Amino acid sequence: MAQGQPLSTPPAGSATTGAPGAPGTTVAVPGRRGVRPIRLTTRIISTLLFVGPALVLIAFFIVYPTIRTIILSLYTQVGIGFSPPLKFIGLDNYTSMTQDSSMGTAIVNNILWLVVVTPVTVVLGVIFAVLFDRVRYEAVAKSIVFIPMAISATAAGAIWKLMYADDPHTGTINAIVQRILPNFQGLSFLGDSSFVNFAIMGAQVWLSLGFAVVILSAALKAIPRDLTEAARIDGATELQIFRRITVPLMWPTITVIATLTMIGVLKIFDIIYTMTAGGPAGASTVLALRMYIESFANANPGYGSAIAVVLLIAVIPIMALNIRRFRSEGPR
Repeated sequence: MAQGQPLSTPPAGSATTGAPGAPGTTVAVPGRRGVRPIRLTTRIISTLLFVGPALVLIAFFIVYPTIRTIILSLYTQVGIGFSPPLKFIGLDNYTSMTQDSSMGTAIVNNILWLVVVTPVTVVLGVIFAVLFDRVRYEAVAKSIVFIPMAISATAAGAIWKLMYADDPHTGTINAIVQRILPNFQGLSFLGDSSFVNFAIMGAQVWLSLGFAVVILSAALKAIPRDLTEAARIDGATELQIFRRITVPLMWPTITVIATLTMIGVLKIFDIIYTMTAGGPAGASTVLALRMYIESFANANPGYGSAIAVVLLIAVIPIMALNIRRFRSEGPR
């Protein structure tokens, strides 16, 4: 362009073509009407394709049975047969629980299980995870502890029922104690009402400890080695490292294990049914066992459904606290 020649600009509103980004040129942009609604519809459809099957399964296997159980808890069975008639009684099933002594025993036992099994499982899980991290054959040790997870609770109950047998010729524990104490006559682990719950709890801890150890061990591996090495250089003892570094960094995983253990303890059934069926004299009964007995053995599904609703209400606060904790940790 010659020096001093005036620049020409296209009129306003005109669309001229030129090299993109060249001075004095504009590029015509095609209309984008309808693009946003199409993209939104596509996103909704793709979301439903991914989430839809899960929502259908949740609605069919969780939501519908829950609503049906709540409705059934307001009725009582007035006949026998495959589909007996039901009579609406309102909240009578719930008021009957206040007069049922076995329900009081079941609630106390469930609380006892929460207080004993949850901390014992978590504490032993943390200790074993830390110890196994320091041994040479870590994989072998973890495999041995994890083996009970491959056994069903029913099979574990049968195994421990034999181990707790009164006769030293049958019961493994009594036989071991008799070898140490020759005058020992055998202890009735499952026949003593004051000890039976703790005996079953021991079997449950043995059954669930492997899962806790493996998960907590993975959390331990995620702790940067630089932190512990720097603490050792600064003169921190192993106990101080454990208290101020290991446990705080493992705390989110510890709370998850504690929550899962608490939920499992609240609905514990199979191992108790296999070992004692709630005996002796109902001393080891829990809410889930009472629900099964009332619904099937006593042919009273309304009362059993009411117990199931109480069990659901007991689990909801634990789940709410866990969900709230996950949301609070999400932004971080």
